[in-house]
Amino acid sequence: MVANWDIRTQAGSQAIDRLSSLEKAIQLFEQEKAAYPDLYPSGLQYIRFNDALFLGIDIEYLAPPTGQTTLTGGYSIDQLQKIYPQEGQIAFEGTTAESGGDVAKFLGLVARIHKYINVREAEKSFPGCRTVVASGLRKCFRNRKGVDDFFSANFSVSTAFEAEKMGSSAGLKGNHLYVEDDVAMAISYCEPCYAILGFSKFFRTDSLIDPYQYQHEQEGALFLPRGSWTVPEPVTLDILKKRLAFRRLNPTVLTNLQLFKDYQQFAIEPTKNGKFAKQISDSLSTSTPSLEEVNKKKTRTEHPFLFLEFSLDTDYSNFFGQE
Repeated sequence: MVANWDIRTQAGSQAIDRLSSLEKAIQLFEQEKAAYPDLYPSGLQYIRFNDALFLGIDIEYLAPPTGQTTLTGGYSIDQLQKIYPQEGQIAFEGTTAESGGDVAKFLGLVARIHKYINVREAEKSFPGCRTVVASGLRKCFRNRKGVDDFFSANFSVSTAFEAEKMGSSAGLKGNHLYVEDDVAMAISYCEPCYAILGFSKFFRTDSLIDPYQYQHEQEGALFLPRGSWTVPEPVTLDILKKRLAFRRLNPTVLTNLQLFKDYQQFAIEPTKNGKFAKQISDSLSTSTPSLEEVNKKKTRTEHPFLFLEFSLDTDYSNFFGQE
């Protein structure tokens, strides 16, 4: 549109150049997935079409019962038996917790791609991307070659597409990341992921600093007041004759979801891994803080997940300071 429908113009060339950010993001996570497959959900599917990138996974153990299309947060007897220790061990494989962990890894990857593209866009004064994550039932559809066409007969794609198309007029504004509540519900089945997810609703409001509010520190130093934290209101949309809730979530926090097993290990042996591990352990073992609590001054040490970021171009082997 900016190029007046002519891709031969300078604006057209710049628009095409934006595609390189998507390709680079794909290259980065493909390389990481090959080196560290445990960071990724099983069965990850993705395709780039023009300047849109679609990603998806199937979740076997979180399918709602027949007649329902949303998750409830409840467990079946079989699921409860797998959650609690059996003969001294927890059967993680094949449980809702495993599925919730896969959804968390997926959302973590999406958040990292979202942040990477927006950083690259900002470097070139481009507007950035908006990301919508949704859930939905999928029916295996085999194409003329007998191959499962993952992104066809897929209601999560339909839901995300319709929500993104509504855009700013419906409340999904700017180059932000929006997540449907059912996706968050799926993640809640995996406790450490749920603990991390809870921090993703908080956003810094640095742009709302009042420069005319003078405060005098005891030692005589002058400073501008820091921004506070806020929680955006959910956005309710009617899509395909169904009412759905979407939340704008903090992508920086969400990038940590791919590392939940590492953080969980810190929580198991906090004293062995130093002060940082103790902060992680404390954060995972307590309920999501209130807005008033995160607005206290010591949030960086009390709530480390508000500041930790596992960016897409960060090497996993060096993230924790270890080779």
